[in-house]
Amino acid sequence: MLYFIKNRLVLFVYLLCSQLAFTQSYPSKNITTLNGLSSNSIYSIKKDSRGILWVGTGAGVSKIVNKKITNFYEEDGLAFNNCWAIEEDSNNNLWFGSYGGGLTFYDGNKFSIYNINNGLVNNYVRKICYNNRKVFVGTKNGITIINIDSKEILTPTYNKNVELQVMGFFKFKKVIYIQTYRNGLFKYDEVKNQLVFLHHNYDSVFSIFKNKNSILVSFDGFAHKNKSIKKFSIEDYINGIKPTNEFGNSVFWDFIYDNNQDIYGVADGINFPTGGIFKLDNNTVLKDNIRFNINSTKQWCLEYDEKNNDLLVGTLDKGLFKVNLSKKVNFYDKIKNIIDVQTKENEILFLTKSGLIIKSKKKNINISKKEFYSEFKAFYINKKSLFNEGFSGHFQGNSLNDLDFLSLTKNNKEIWINTTIGLYKSSDSYELENYYPIYTNAFYFTSNNNAFFQRPYSQVYTIENIGMKTKSTVFELSKKYNPRDIISINKIGDKLYFSSKFSGLYQYKKGRFTSFLEDNIWTEKELTHSIVINKKQLVISNSRGTIFITEPNDGFKIVDTIENKEIIGNTIIFLKSYKEHLIIGTEKGINVYKNGSITFLDEEQGITNKLFTCATVIDNKLFVGTSKGYYEINLESILNDSDLKHTKFNISNIKVNYKDIDSSNYYWFNYSKKSIELPYNQNTISFTFDINNHRYPNKLKYRYKLSNKDWSPWSNENIVRLNYLTNGNYDITGEIKDYSNSKTYTNSLLKIIVTPPFWKTWWFKSLCIGILLFSFYLFYKSKVNRIKKEEEIKQDILKRISATKIEALQSQMNPHFIFNAMNSIQNFIIDNDVDNSLKYMGEFSKLIRKTLHNSSLQNISLAEEVSYLKTYIELENLRFQNKITVKINFNNIDINTTVIPPMLLQPIVENVFKHAFDNNSENPILTIDFNQKNNFLICNIIDNGIGFNSNFNIAKHQSKGIKLVKERLQLLNLPSDSFSITSSTIKGTIVTITLKNNTLNN
Repeated sequence: MLYFIKNRLVLFVYLLCSQLAFTQSYPSKNITTLNGLSSNSIYSIKKDSRGILWVGTGAGVSKIVNKKITNFYEEDGLAFNNCWAIEEDSNNNLWFGSYGGGLTFYDGNKFSIYNINNGLVNNYVRKICYNNRKVFVGTKNGITIINIDSKEILTPTYNKNVELQVMGFFKFKKVIYIQTYRNGLFKYDEVKNQLVFLHHNYDSVFSIFKNKNSILVSFDGFAHKNKSIKKFSIEDYINGIKPTNEFGNSVFWDFIYDNNQDIYGVADGINFPTGGIFKLDNNTVLKDNIRFNINSTKQWCLEYDEKNNDLLVGTLDKGLFKVNLSKKVNFYDKIKNIIDVQTKENEILFLTKSGLIIKSKKKNINISKKEFYSEFKAFYINKKSLFNEGFSGHFQGNSLNDLDFLSLTKNNKEIWINTTIGLYKSSDSYELENYYPIYTNAFYFTSNNNAFFQRPYSQVYTIENIGMKTKSTVFELSKKYNPRDIISINKIGDKLYFSSKFSGLYQYKKGRFTSFLEDNIWTEKELTHSIVINKKQLVISNSRGTIFITEPNDGFKIVDTIENKEIIGNTIIFLKSYKEHLIIGTEKGINVYKNGSITFLDEEQGITNKLFTCATVIDNKLFVGTSKGYYEINLESILNDSDLKHTKFNISNIKVNYKDIDSSNYYWFNYSKKSIELPYNQNTISFTFDINNHRYPNKLKYRYKLSNKDWSPWSNENIVRLNYLTNGNYDITGEIKDYSNSKTYTNSLLKIIVTPPFWKTWWFKSLCIGILLFSFYLFYKSKVNRIKKEEEIKQDILKRISATKIEALQSQMNPHFIFNAMNSIQNFIIDNDVDNSLKYMGEFSKLIRKTLHNSSLQNISLAEEVSYLKTYIELENLRFQNKITVKINFNNIDINTTVIPPMLLQPIVENVFKHAFDNNSENPILTIDFNQKNNFLICNIIDNGIGFNSNFNIAKHQSKGIKLVKERLQLLNLPSDSFSITSSTIKGTIVTITLKNNTLNN
């Protein structure tokens, strides 16, 4: 017992000491030249208002946006590569101070240089301060002031015999104060543009930092000699009064404070290795290199990212360190080789390879491996009553080396520790109360003293009244419904559920087992983890990494399935729950799952060791054990992370046909327009989209879609590639899935307009249609004209043919007439009628002249035709001794404008004289009647001669003259009814000729 007390006391003292040195490790990331920095010597850091991180190094300026680094050098426009100061003005433009080349101004589009050639007092810039539309440039020797609006350069006057090496600025009551290295403190008189000397009470000032109403000033620091930091009230320092406190022993180059107003400083030991990152707390300096995982003692500058709660530390030899101060994920490394972790009230129990550690605010207890073995030995020495299953001597010969710890189980207020040599129960005071020679790899208490146990590679059994009158029941493997290879046991309602490593799920109720596999209820075999959520759902994972959310009571039902591809990682190491979330540990990190969304934790949040051994949820915290320590994760902070839903996506790196577009399209490295217009032959485009200043850029996955098309697959690449776009308008939408907070953000990215080739434009199509229509019109018109012309030619030919025929007919008719005329003359001569012969000869010659004249014409006026007929009638009437009365009626027809084919009526008139009258005819009358009806000229030649009856064959007795008239009418394209003869023996004969309108206006 004395040994036991002594051992416990030693362990308690050891634990107490170790607790004092218990360290919390903050998540940090080191960014070096291996990641793309221009140099590992960092002299200045600035997080601008756009979320861009600027890092001034000894060999250029690096721009960091999420995980992408872009470097700028002298050839890009910098005044000099060695950048010692960076400042942003109220126009959100940047000023880079170089140590050797002067000042560089950047407005988002171009760099402008200020040096001694254009007004800068000195090219060695150490510090930059912005105040009231002015940039104060502190150099190695003097100050220059630049107005950010007019770019006017002012050089304040001061005692030229003093070298002003500026080490810092601070503002107090609207006045700018300037601290120099060895020449004291000055203030700036804006009215006189003059530096006013205040005092030189302190020498070798390296940096100065204003915090609320106090000033921290860093001087030379020597270990064991003097303090390097002096703290003043602001007014005391301005007036040269002694400091209120002194502490630290290294040279501090920069200070900053975080959201909690905690002050941090960085130091470079110069002559002594006392540099590092320090937290200034209650006038003490605490070195934080170990907590922040910063392995450099040569540190120069600081910046604080307020949005992400990141402390940014610049070193002179190891690059940039980013330390997250949010305490969402904390790592403690003093307890190692953790096997299991449990909670009991306000205490945390860690089962490790070396024993059980109980940690709380009030007490810390360690039960070593030797103590467990001592309890084991005491059991056999005292010969306690043993179990009747034959376990009494099962472990009797085991040594300390055979003892390994397996798991912790809490049963009400009892803690049970499972080992390879049996089962232990701990008392409320964490004494080892009992040992039981039970070897099991899974057990479950149904009450305080009754439990189910799974023998390794054997059967399940129950033990009732553990430690008293023990009774056991074994469920033999020979019965197929009895469980085997159980890895976990859970209770829902009045049923127990046993998850098997190889034979699926079992249900136990009222002394009877049901095998879901054997009864074909559920065919999954290889189960690995199971937990109960919502008091009614059993969550089970299988060896393939798939998780099933089931409701097994009252009929087995799978509510949801989480496929392996939805989880980051292939192997499920642990399965826990918190509120409505599932916590899934894999070889890649920790998934916090809810309704298809995942928050994923890995090295970016500080989880660098992923060889998890156990996990438990205590209140709102997740404790995860590893061989090197344990993680304490604030679940509420993780799940309530900031939402970037309204953050605008940035577009950059646009390439068209694989070539960068002109830089004038960008403003602060992002595309400055909402759309881009491309010609049809430059239709391959790519660009990147992202969110600036994201805390965990590696947690982002990207996809995009065109207009109403499908989404692209999720990818780690934030590049949109669109090849050979056809002409048209494309609205590109981007979506970012953030695995650091399970949120998804959707935003419009870019509108792409691909203009069609000229042959596809509306004006070209309209022009083509117009040309086509015009060509068709011309073709149509040409064809119509050609047809008309051909028709005209044809008509001319036909007319000519008709005329020729008419002329031929007329030539036939003329001899006929002449023959008749000559017969008449002959008769006059035979009758010795000289006077009538001569008269007849005169009229005949006149008629011949008219005949010759008219025979060459197609049309003559009606007056000419009537004149011709009168001459002819007069000749013919001479033969009949003028006994035939002739009447010609015009019926208001204008005979001078009305035209008629020549000699058309003469054969009919001749026929009257030849056939209509005989010697018995009394009062013979010939009437020629002209009428106009509906633009037709109707000529009726009427005689009261002998006529003929209906039985008379006109065609047979028709004269040649009538025949010629009909043929001429046919050649004139007149219908057959345009010529008609009606006759009777009583009334005589009427010949009607109807001429069409086209013959009237020739």
